[in-house]
Amino acid sequence: MAAQASEDLQKLDLNGQGGAAKADAPTAGQAEAGEAEDDSDDDADEGNAAPEGGANGAAKKKKKRKSKKKKKGGAKVQSEPPRVPLSQLFAGKQYPEGEIVEYKDDNLYRTTNEEKRYLDRMNNDFLQEYRQGAEVHRQVRQYAQKTIKPGQTLTEIAEGIEESVRALTGHQGLEEGDNLKGGMGFPCGLSINHCAAHYTPNAGNKMVLQQGDVMKVDFGAHINGRIVDSAFTVAFDPVYDPLLEAVKDATNTGIREAGIDVRMSDIGAAIQEAMESYEVELNGTMHPVKCIRNLNGHNIDQHVIHGGKSVPIVKGGDQTKMEEGEVFAIETFGSTGKGYVREDMETSHYALVPNASPVPLRLSSAKNLLNVINKNFGTLPFCRRYLDRLGQDKYLLGLNNLVSSGIVQDYPPLCDIKGSYTAQYEHNKDLDAQNDQQSVRIPPSESSIVEDQFFWTYTEEPHRSRRQAIIKAHPEVTKLCGYEPLTKYVVFGVVSLQICCAYLLRDTSMLSWRFLATAYLIGATANQNLFLAIHEISHNLAFRSPMGNRLLAIFANLPIGVPYSAAFRPYHLTHHKSLGVAGLDTDLPTAVEAFLLDSLLGKAFFCTFQILFYALRPMFIYSPPFTYIHTLNLAVQLSFDYALVKFCGGSLQPFFYLILSSFLAGSLHPCAGHFIAEHYFFSKVDHGTESITEQKTKSTEKKQPHPLDSLPPPETYSYYGPLNILTYNVGLHNEHHDFPAIPWTRLHALHRIASEFYEPLPSHRSWVWVIWTFILDKNVGMWCRVKRAQGGRLVGGGGKSGRSGETISAESAGPEENEDGWKESELQS
Repeated sequence: MAAQASEDLQKLDLNGQGGAAKADAPTAGQAEAGEAEDDSDDDADEGNAAPEGGANGAAKKKKKRKSKKKKKGGAKVQSEPPRVPLSQLFAGKQYPEGEIVEYKDDNLYRTTNEEKRYLDRMNNDFLQEYRQGAEVHRQVRQYAQKTIKPGQTLTEIAEGIEESVRALTGHQGLEEGDNLKGGMGFPCGLSINHCAAHYTPNAGNKMVLQQGDVMKVDFGAHINGRIVDSAFTVAFDPVYDPLLEAVKDATNTGIREAGIDVRMSDIGAAIQEAMESYEVELNGTMHPVKCIRNLNGHNIDQHVIHGGKSVPIVKGGDQTKMEEGEVFAIETFGSTGKGYVREDMETSHYALVPNASPVPLRLSSAKNLLNVINKNFGTLPFCRRYLDRLGQDKYLLGLNNLVSSGIVQDYPPLCDIKGSYTAQYEHNKDLDAQNDQQSVRIPPSESSIVEDQFFWTYTEEPHRSRRQAIIKAHPEVTKLCGYEPLTKYVVFGVVSLQICCAYLLRDTSMLSWRFLATAYLIGATANQNLFLAIHEISHNLAFRSPMGNRLLAIFANLPIGVPYSAAFRPYHLTHHKSLGVAGLDTDLPTAVEAFLLDSLLGKAFFCTFQILFYALRPMFIYSPPFTYIHTLNLAVQLSFDYALVKFCGGSLQPFFYLILSSFLAGSLHPCAGHFIAEHYFFSKVDHGTESITEQKTKSTEKKQPHPLDSLPPPETYSYYGPLNILTYNVGLHNEHHDFPAIPWTRLHALHRIASEFYEPLPSHRSWVWVIWTFILDKNVGMWCRVKRAQGGRLVGGGGKSGRSGETISAESAGPEENEDGWKESELQS
C-alpha cells in the first residue's frame, strides 16, 4: 500500500494487516533467485484494442455458440481502459514470470539441487496467483502512466485505476466475499507533493492534479490474498527528474541487495547510500534528496499487507534476516524536506486489526459495519469510498467507534514539511530458483500482437559503471578526451573521392560491371566511412565548436545523397543514453520486425536492406523536433544533388551512383557487419565470440561452466580487426560506449591503458563472419538483443510520443551534461 512507519509511528504499524503500507517496493517471494516484476515509468503498452463484442441481434443458438468460441479462444488484446479479464488473455492461466534476480556474490551457493527440489514442491498456486496479480498490476499501471494528466480530479484517477484492477481480476467486489477472492489489495493512494503516503480522495473530494505536482500513485492488486504491492511517481515538470531518479535508483538498489539471509540493516544502508548521493535544484536552491527515515518496506502475508518484518531505508537498526519463503515489499521514499513524516490531513485508509481482542460494541451501527468489513475486506485495507460503493451510509460514527475500540486501525496521510516534495517507487519481486538463476525478464505481454522473445533485463546498462571504474583505476584516461583535428581532413578526402568517382561514371551505364563494381568496392566503402564520420562528429569530436561539427557533418553528408546527418544525431545520442531501452533506443528491432524476419530468408532480407530499417524505424518510435539544422541539411543536400546532375550534363548516373553506394554500404558489405556486431549477442553460438583473454589462454580442455554464464549476455561487442582502419575504429565499440568523448584516434590507447577491463570482454574477430553467422545460425537472430523497459534519457527534446501513443517519460539532458551522452562530473569522480 503505502509505507510502514518505524517506531516513531508505531501506531501506524499494521501489525500484519493488509493495510496501509506500500511504497516503492517489490514483493519478494523467497527461495533463491528472484522474480522481479517491472515497475517502470516507461512501461510499453502495445497493441491495446477494444474487446470483442457480441452480436446483440443474433439468434439464441448463434449467441450461445459464439460465447463458447470466446471462452475457448478468449480476447487477444487488452482494451483501453483495461477491462478484459486476464483469464481471457492467457490460455491455460499461464501468466508470465517476472525477471530472475540472481543471488549476489557469496550467496550464489544457494542454487543447489536440494533447493531446486524444495522449490519444485512449492505450491504452484502460490506462484500463479502472484503472477496473475503482477500481470494485472502491470497492465493497469501502464495504462495509468499513459493517461494521468494535469487537470484530472484525484477521484477520477483513483476510481479509474480501481475499476481497471477489478475488471482484470474478474472480481467487482459488490457481492459478499467477492473482494476476498481478488481485486484491490488496498486503496489507490494518490499522495501529492509533501504528502508521502496513505492519501486517497474521500467522497466529495474535488482536488485536481496540477502541472507542478509530484504525485505518488500507490495501489495493490490481489488474487486470493496474494497482494502485489507497487507504486510509481508522476511529475510533469522535468525539474523534479533528479528526485524521481534518486528514489528509483534506491529502490533498484534495494532489490539487488535483498535475498535469503541478508540483514535488513544492510539493505537499508545500501538504499540510503544510493538515494542520498542525489540532489535536486528547485527555484535556484540545491536540495539534497533524503530518505524518509520513518517509512519502511515490509513483508507481506496472505491477505495481510504488513506481515511483521520491516525493511529500513536508512542504515542501522533491524538486524533481522530475510528468510526463505517470505515475501517482501522493498519500497523507498525520498524527500527534499526533513526526511521525516507525521500524520496530517483527513484519514481515508483503514484496516481490520488481525486477531484483535474481543471488545463489546454498544453501537448497532458499529456492529453492522464490522460485519460488512469482515465479509468484504477481512484484513485487507479499505477506504471510505469502498464503503460508499457497497451502499453503506451514515457509517462514520460506527467506523470511529471501531477505531477507538481497537478493532479497526486508521491510517492518516503521512506528510513531510509543507513546501517539500516527496517521491516513491516500488517493484514486485518473487525469489525463485526454478529458473536456474537466469537473469531473464519476461516482458509485459499484456496485449502484444506477437510473443516477445527479447532478453529483457532489470539491470542498468553496463557502460556508465565501467567508465567510472576505469576512471577510478586509471584517471589518466580523461586526458584522452577531446576533439580530433585529423577528422576534417579525412572527411574532405573521402568526399572528394566520391565526387570524382561520380563524375567519372557520368557516361557509364548503371548496369555495367564497372559501375556496379565501383559502387560496391569504392562507393560503399567510402560512404560507410562517411556514415561513421557523421557518427564521430555527432559527439562533437571534430571541432571545439558545436556549430563547426554540425556544418562538417552536413558536408560529410553530401556523397550520401539524402539528408541524414541532422536527423541521425539526436537518435544516436539517445541510443547512448538509453541503451536497450524500449521506446527510446531506435537501434533496437521491434517485436514485429523480429517476428517477421527471424528466419534464414528473413535474416538475409534484413542484412540486405538493413540500411532502410535503420533509416525508417526511428520514425515509428518517436519524433525529435525539426530544427534549423535539419532545414540547412535538407537545403544543402538538395542543392548539391541538383548541382551535381547539372555539372555532369544532366546525367543521373552520378546521383544514382551515390545512392547505390549508400545502399550497399548498409547491405551485404564487409564494413556493414558492424551494425550487427555491435549489439546483437552471439553468446548462444558455438565457437562464437571470444574475449582476448580467452584467445591468449586457449587450451584444448573443454570449457567448464562458470557461475557467471547464466547472467545477462553482453549487449555490446568490440572488434579489433583491420577494417577499423576504414571505419573510424567503430569496432572498438565497448571502448566507444564507455567513453564517447574520446575520439577515434585514441580508442586504442584507452584499450591499452584499461586492458584489464576490456580483454575479458567477448569480441568479434571478423565482421564478415558476423553477417554470415547471423544469417545461417539458428542460435542468433533478430530476437538476440538485450532490452530494458525503463531508464534512459531522451536527447534532443521534442515530441515524446512513442509507439502506439506510448508516453516516453525519459529525462532531458541536464545543464551539466554534454551532448555526447556523459557528464563532465563523471570524468572527475
